[in-house]
Amino acid sequence: MKKFIKDLGVGEKIQSIFLLKNKELLRTKYDKPYLRLVLADKTGEIEARVWEGAERMDKEIHSGQGVTVWGTVESWQNKIQFKIEGIREALDDEYSREDLIRSVANIEEIFSKVKDCLEGISDKWLLLLAEEFFCDSALMDKFKRSPGAKRWHNAYLGGLLEHTYEVMLIVEKVCSFHPEANRDLALTGAFLHDMGKVQELDPNTFEYTLEGGLIGHLSLSFELLSKKISRIENFPKGLELHLKHIILSHHGEYEQQSPVLPKTLEATIVYHADELVSQANAIDELIQAQSKLVLDSDRGGEQEWSNFVSIKNRKYLLKLPEKEDKTLLAPTGCK
Repeated sequence: MKKFIKDLGVGEKIQSIFLLKNKELLRTKYDKPYLRLVLADKTGEIEARVWEGAERMDKEIHSGQGVTVWGTVESWQNKIQFKIEGIREALDDEYSREDLIRSVANIEEIFSKVKDCLEGISDKWLLLLAEEFFCDSALMDKFKRSPGAKRWHNAYLGGLLEHTYEVMLIVEKVCSFHPEANRDLALTGAFLHDMGKVQELDPNTFEYTLEGGLIGHLSLSFELLSKKISRIENFPKGLELHLKHIILSHHGEYEQQSPVLPKTLEATIVYHADELVSQANAIDELIQAQSKLVLDSDRGGEQEWSNFVSIKNRKYLLKLPEKEDKTLLAPTGCK
């Protein structure tokens, strides 16, 4: 029977099938080889180590495969980790791929809402552009199934679609507060801002493709937009320029690999909406995962803070208010 990652407890000895997301052959300070792995299923991820026979096993398994592993679940530096005693490639008839790869449950529903958002715009050129994308069924199939990122946020199948829809919702709300903003332009920019991720990330391993590693999704999104616009006769040059600016500036800062800074109201709105929902998703996932580890550990659930998150240079609060105090936080609505 399949044992899911969310159900693993420290000290358990298990044998189960997982997706091998990535592997790396390393050496200890005593020059002994070992394998560092990331295993996954639809409920989460777990790091794993192979200490014995690492070089042999490295040749026998490959990223993106389903693998049968057996060993012991341990806790290392307050992280759950799998000490592997044995690993082999799983046979196709031994598992369901749907059990191994986490996916958004309501992909078609979200995609329909994205289409509804864009069909509600009034600019005829942007409607034609949206139609060019929606009529590309191969591209849209990838868009619906792609992860939102390699690890940090929305890192599951359908994550790109989910993230895009959330950005569009925030953009639409902010534009309602600022009628001087071009809502149609901002919404279309939100839809397109990460489209290049369909080419940047491998949906099986979530690793960067050759295109993704060499070019990156900002440039890939820019190229996709240029190709679609070239199919629309007399598409306004000014509108094209503003859309391309939104795509190229949506990382917001040079330090975040943004080739240009946001210099229009619409680009600024898309940048901050993207930053807000991506960080909220990532921190929510982190808190859920580490809170479970605290509850499952032998520390009695007393830890209040997450492990140090190097990418954000901080820890995050895990402990929620006691149940009896939650009434103090009950929303009263806007007046």
